[in-house]
Amino acid sequence: MDKLIDKIVRKITVDYCRLSIVGNQDGFLTRDDVRRLIYQHSGIEVVAGSNLQLRIHYELEYKSHPDARYIYVSQSIETLLADMRQSAYLIKFSISDLFPMFADKSLLRKQDYEVIDKLYEQVAQRRVTMGEGTFLIENVKHRIAEEKSKSCEHLLAQLQRIDIDWNHAEKTIAALARIIIQSIQNDCYDEIDEKLQSINQNFQRWVDEHYFAMQNSNPQLKAQCVNKILPYLVANHSLEDRVALVVVDGLAYWQYAILRNYLQQQGIRAEEKITFSWLPSITMLSRQAIFRGTYPSQDYKQSPENERKLWMQYWQKQGFTSFEMQYLSDKDEFAINEGVKRLAYVTVEMDEKMHSSTDYKDLCSLTENWCPRLTEKIKTLLRLDYTIYLTTDHGNVLSHGWRKLSAVEKVFLYKDGSRGKRHLIYNNKVEQDSFFEKNKAKIPLLQHEDWLAVRNDACFENEGQTIITHGGSHFMEMVIPFVKIERNPRIWK
Repeated sequence: MDKLIDKIVRKITVDYCRLSIVGNQDGFLTRDDVRRLIYQHSGIEVVAGSNLQLRIHYELEYKSHPDARYIYVSQSIETLLADMRQSAYLIKFSISDLFPMFADKSLLRKQDYEVIDKLYEQVAQRRVTMGEGTFLIENVKHRIAEEKSKSCEHLLAQLQRIDIDWNHAEKTIAALARIIIQSIQNDCYDEIDEKLQSINQNFQRWVDEHYFAMQNSNPQLKAQCVNKILPYLVANHSLEDRVALVVVDGLAYWQYAILRNYLQQQGIRAEEKITFSWLPSITMLSRQAIFRGTYPSQDYKQSPENERKLWMQYWQKQGFTSFEMQYLSDKDEFAINEGVKRLAYVTVEMDEKMHSSTDYKDLCSLTENWCPRLTEKIKTLLRLDYTIYLTTDHGNVLSHGWRKLSAVEKVFLYKDGSRGKRHLIYNNKVEQDSFFEKNKAKIPLLQHEDWLAVRNDACFENEGQTIITHGGSHFMEMVIPFVKIERNPRIWK
């Protein structure tokens, strides 16, 4: 265990109490990286917010999960209701508490966690004067920069050694995801990006040769494309089996790999396979393809209500009654009705975080903070003896602006969902062909039927603008998780 995190956890928690309420005026415990590390190393979730937000969590989560441990970070412990304070271990904490002889306490509060961590190893128990503190911190930052440089070189070398084989995509994407996560965490994604684009070019050739045939593949052994997920469940489960489909909108495979680590910490293991997003890789088509169990329709309006109808209609045709089917979205209370044999749960929280993120570093932190919440829902389903299948409709890619479309170029596009940052759907074949011919030398486009999709990491935004989005045929959008999670009787009683 990280020595500093271990020290912090031991200081603010006690074994005999599963809730700590911590007064933390410097905000150190509310940092995303600190919260993530505490959860990774101890399984304790750090919850920060107003007194009202803490109260809601106390009533809905703390009381509902008697085995879970929490750390509540409060700006005013004294104003919390008495029953909460009586249930908890109360303590005040500041990062300067761990550096009792460090003279410039304000300097400590300004530093990133990795600086604090290395500084703790070096000077935690010795006296540091005002001027010496600045000098030591600059040395630590220099050492971190050198280590990151070496790490980036190492990751790039690892990336170059991967045997890229899209016919065995599970192994390929798992290896890529591990390096992508490490590069994001070590601030060197830019250093491996060129190699990733080369790998994507290889993937585009594979798409041209293999992808469209998979849409009509036999689902008995594998759901090769998202439209085959429900037929796969039909082929591999009896009417008596309790099956839950968890669809996390916008979850790239590397984000799933972060979730998998959280699941493993809870003793949850997954049988990992992949499937491929529909093209264009947008929710209106790809998630619709999941819930139709066949080709999606252009004349479809994406909504939880319409998705619920598709889910119920599909399983009704398989012989299930209305009491044996249930669909839940983020808008619904996560309460499973008795007797449900086919359950769907769709969450768009991750997709919303993806679209609001400025870069992969930001999205990685948001993903790490989200993982405990979904993990708790998966644990609930396991306790109810569901076999869980977790998937998504599409991934995402860090995209760079090429140019915006002109008003004239938008005229002949199809209606809702026809125009995104990385795809175009047309109602006029002549105009589609015209756009393709005029621009194919400037931006790599996949042309098929009535649509175009961007093949590389470009997007229809102003040059110089960077966004995280989806809709194209990049491997980070299309190669997505389809994993099976079952109850381990030795753990889940």
